[in-house]
Amino acid sequence: MKKKINMDDWKELYETATRIKELKPWEKFWDVDLIGVQNGKEEDTVFYSILGRNEYCYGIVVYEGYEGLNSFMLQRANDQLNLSVENIMYLQKNLICYWGNREELNTEQRNIIKELGYHYRGKNQWLYFLSFEPGYCPYNLNEDEVKRMSEYFKDLELALQCYEKIEKPVNFDNGEIFYLNYGQNKKTYTFGAKPLPLDSYKVKVPAITDEKLISDLKNVPKRNQKIEMDLIFLDVTVNDKQYKKPANPAACVIADTSTGMILQCEIQEPETDINTAIVNALIQHILQYGSPKEIWISNMLLEAVLEQVCKICGIRIRKMRYLDSIKEFKRSMKHLYH
Repeated sequence: MKKKINMDDWKELYETATRIKELKPWEKFWDVDLIGVQNGKEEDTVFYSILGRNEYCYGIVVYEGYEGLNSFMLQRANDQLNLSVENIMYLQKNLICYWGNREELNTEQRNIIKELGYHYRGKNQWLYFLSFEPGYCPYNLNEDEVKRMSEYFKDLELALQCYEKIEKPVNFDNGEIFYLNYGQNKKTYTFGAKPLPLDSYKVKVPAITDEKLISDLKNVPKRNQKIEMDLIFLDVTVNDKQYKKPANPAACVIADTSTGMILQCEIQEPETDINTAIVNALIQHILQYGSPKEIWISNMLLEAVLEQVCKICGIRIRKMRYLDSIKEFKRSMKHLYH
């Protein structure tokens, strides 16, 4: 059973978020203009993206550390990577605050508002929070996330006040962010502009170092076969007691390009490193059926992850806008589950 969060913690978070709303940060920042607050190690810096400049959706996205920042960079690179909306959602790691509409909130979120005594009316006024984590569905904050978010919002409130005092404008378009850097025990702080720590999305590529495996892959029989490979998302919610929250299943799928036959489909556990799973799925296929002539993929992430295996085996990688066989399989799976 999920532990009930102390309402005093929720109250502190809602009060801070309400004060931030009064500052109207979306009138000063676009969603790609990052604010960073450092309290300790640089790689643990907390980054904020402000939503609402286009008046479509008001909110604040919190990215914790460089790992969180990397998921922000993934969104920025989406056009180049050719990723689906499902891919982006699956790989996100952040905490989000929204001012939305009543129908967007679940029962727990509405009960929190009611118990705190807030009364919202109208469009884009209902305050609620969500946690995004790879492998899981967007979900309500847990106790630790509420406490962390409350501290992050206090830091953001100070950063927004400091932003009003800067003498030299931050050149967001040229890769700068606005930052606030705390001294020891947060007794002092400095603020200003600094370069964005990452300039692009960093793919975590699992390296194959097992010499016997490398030798086995090199000696696998070659086949005059072309296959499609992709990571798909079933767009279903899996509630299981062994999971810390509802899971969003992903599957590594391999199909024969000529027949459309699905050769392999492995559903992944939410805590699985998805890039390692993709590599292992291809290796399993090669060792069992032989080395294909070509692998067709639809995005650059798979190209980076599969590059070493394909180089070892002499497999050509072809980037395709669409993978017809896997696309049809994905459509049929969604129809089955829905």
